[in-house]
Amino acid sequence: MVKCKYDSFNRLAIINDPELLSESFQNILSEKEKGQIKTIIYLRESEQWHRLSKDGVDDHDIAENTLAVLENNITSTKNHCLFYDPSLKTWFCSYNPLSTKILALSIQSTATNLSIDEDYIKCLFQFYCHQLQMLQGSYRDALTGLYNRRAFNEKMVQLLEIPGSHSRRSIDYSPTIYAMLDIDHFKRINDKFGHLYGDEVLILFSNLMTESFRENDRLFRYGGEEFALVMMDIDVEQAKQSLERFRIKVARHKFANIDQVTISIGFTLFDRSQSMDDLIRMADTALYYCKNTTRNAVHSYNDLLDKGLISVVEGIDSTQIQKF
Repeated sequence: MVKCKYDSFNRLAIINDPELLSESFQNILSEKEKGQIKTIIYLRESEQWHRLSKDGVDDHDIAENTLAVLENNITSTKNHCLFYDPSLKTWFCSYNPLSTKILALSIQSTATNLSIDEDYIKCLFQFYCHQLQMLQGSYRDALTGLYNRRAFNEKMVQLLEIPGSHSRRSIDYSPTIYAMLDIDHFKRINDKFGHLYGDEVLILFSNLMTESFRENDRLFRYGGEEFALVMMDIDVEQAKQSLERFRIKVARHKFANIDQVTISIGFTLFDRSQSMDDLIRMADTALYYCKNTTRNAVHSYNDLLDKGLISVVEGIDSTQIQKF
């Protein structure tokens, strides 16, 4: 399966495994064509073009005329374009997901007597783009555009380096924070204003999350009015300050027809000796403490534990919690 990353704005951002990506395109070719067509993945980032190799991103000199055509085609299309560079004897298919990072796939014949029909290449590439879009949709929440529960589970597995994880090589052991965010009294919002307004609150809240956190933070709609956040390379105090700023931002935001929306947040520092369920319960415990006391606050599981306000998590009876 193609492994891609998407930025916080629901757009293609980084290719995790270029070799696998190229291979996935090869898989839609016939057996005869596989040995006669070479594919290379290119990425434009910060107005610079790079060739993606097995080991990451390599600087690569692309012919000036090719670069010009790439730029012209990309600015004139909303989805993708296709053109032939006679000097390189290569077809270039560029996929523009409306971001500053553009994927381009070159398709070059390695056989001098192989003729590649333009309509055929276009058909192949459109199918390929459709595969990428389908992949993206399977990891995105349809309402908010944030990562969904499936993406959350896979990200947690990756971070915890659970045996069987598909990305053990890319594990980042920098300090990591896991937070759960819950919209206060969301049931009352639905009951008073209706589900359409409830959905609008969820969408606006998601947009605020996207605006407020860093590009390398991962935002998830966990379910209902609950959201999850994974913050990389950040310590507990920095995370608390960031989450507190976000809590205040939400409380001050003017939601249409609704006086005020507040949120409760519980978070914990990643401990990779814990299981995924334990980490979720730890953040949930801090969240539920907030919901059962003041609401509209940020609490750290580790701080609450140190102050003796909660006990070590071994399990939690959610029936004892009044969330709304």
